[in-house]
Amino acid sequence: MFITYKSSREGILEIIEKFEKDCWINMTAPSKEELTEVSQLCNIPIEFLRDPLDLEESARIQYDQETNCTLIINDFPTIDMNHGQFDSYITIPIGIILGTDYIVTVCNQSTNSLENVIKKNVNTSMKSRFALEILFSISTQYIEKLKQLNKQRLKIENNLRDSLTNKQLYDLMEIEKSLVYFLTSLKGNGDIITKLFRANSVKLYEDDKDLLEDVKIENNQGIETTELYTRILNSITGSYSSLISNELNNTMKTLTLFTVFLTLPTLVFSFFGMNVTLPIGDQDPFSWMIILIIALIFIALIGLALWRRRIS
Repeated sequence: MFITYKSSREGILEIIEKFEKDCWINMTAPSKEELTEVSQLCNIPIEFLRDPLDLEESARIQYDQETNCTLIINDFPTIDMNHGQFDSYITIPIGIILGTDYIVTVCNQSTNSLENVIKKNVNTSMKSRFALEILFSISTQYIEKLKQLNKQRLKIENNLRDSLTNKQLYDLMEIEKSLVYFLTSLKGNGDIITKLFRANSVKLYEDDKDLLEDVKIENNQGIETTELYTRILNSITGSYSSLISNELNNTMKTLTLFTVFLTLPTLVFSFFGMNVTLPIGDQDPFSWMIILIIALIFIALIGLALWRRRIS
């Protein structure tokens, strides 16, 4: 589907029924027929409309000299629908196409980045600035999602202090996966922002350059924050891995001590249970007590030896 907007004289985006000059066409999960229609009516290469729909498409900027169109592909964060019980994130591409008379955005799903732009007083006739507003909104979305991920990490960390479960470790893995997606996409977006400073196909005025500088600052802040959270998460997972290993060692040591202490009485009782002549015979009514005392003496000696070696 697609919705067509155009700025009013007051700078408010209004939905229009037909394509007009200096309008914005927002395409969300479009069909092949819709892609063909927009390509023909707006004189946009069909590849510019199809490429952003590929989830594996990397961030890039491309100019088509024949149609005088510029394609900007950036990645934005979105919730991973394959993990419903936890807010894990992935990044998917969005295409911004600057044509002679139109600006087109195309993506596989709706995004808050475009919704935030709709709420602003923007002018669709200023195509370069409009594109920068979208890029700025995408950069701020990363900062907001990073804050949410950090809150989830703090919550999991507090729960880990009380008890350690596999679910909590899986949730930490999902956060780590989200941070990997963020860092890769933010660095790719940063390369595009750098190229926009010297791209001849995108005309920038002084105010546009200031906005582009703000986009760069927000993107760099996202990269630095993601790297910081990644280091913190690696430190946490490493610490808890050591704790798990230490707990396992303590458990194995306890089981080993129980085995040693239970084995000594068994050896003594087995020795006196042999069918041979021994110093203590069946005629002595207190023979069982003597055997028990011998077993306890062995246990006490082994326990003292282990205590001196600081094993128990």
